Amino acid sequence: MAWKRSWKLLSIDLWDSLRPLGFDIMLILVGAVSGVFSVLQPITTPANAANSVLGIIIFITALYLALRASSDLVNLTQAGVMRVYMTYPISRRDVSLILYFSRVFIPSIILLGIPAIVTGVMLYPVVGRNLLNYVAVWLAYILQVQLYGSIFVLTSTQTKSSGTAAVMSIVGYFAYVATSLILSLIGSIDNIKLLTQISTSMEFYNSVYYKITGAAISNWELVVSPIVFVVLFLSYVIYFARRFES
Repeated sequence: MAWKRSWKLLSIDLWDSLRPLGFDIMLILVGAVSGVFSVLQPITTPANAANSVLGIIIFITALYLALRASSDLVNLTQAGVMRVYMTYPISRRDVSLILYFSRVFIPSIILLGIPAIVTGVMLYPVVGRNLLNYVAVWLAYILQVQLYGSIFVLTSTQTKSSGTAAVMSIVGYFAYVATSLILSLIGSIDNIKLLTQISTSMEFYNSVYYKITGAAISNWELVVSPIVFVVLFLSYVIYFARRFES
């Protein structure tokens, strides 16, 4: 069956994506950082607990994925492994989905999941007050990372150099973050509410956090990042299925 063949290829590529030693070191790093910040920062609500710790971890996760998701996919092409993947008896679309799951989705779940667990255990008296709010903010961070990851894998399909792919991915990530910060700064200085709203909507976890904490936020601010993610993700899948050359 097709799903069995897809599962086999996913397990093969996932091992390559999560192989020691690099990923092990990242798990130790994000776990230690989340533990330290859980102790140092004044945290009083479940939403604040997730937002305070994961706000630091998402930066580490995004940079890791930028280096691994984009450059590793190019390395697969350069080494001829991608050509082997393409000859597997599944569609190119399925191959693109498998690569996304193994290179972006599952690593991001693990890298943001470990800090969430560590923080939840260390701050259980706070987190336990409303576990749903805590999980909601965590899921918002997961979606935001998928947006970044879509940029990274889309970038990897446009270049044949792993170094170039990594640099372009990192630049793309910082450009996105910088744009959000600049819009927020201009909006605050010139009192332009629309710019501030756009800035907030670009970072889905902020929109969800503000919504949970009762801040004034428009509903459209909650859908901007998901829409951008869907557009980027579909662009990657369509390009890979129709035009990507291994």
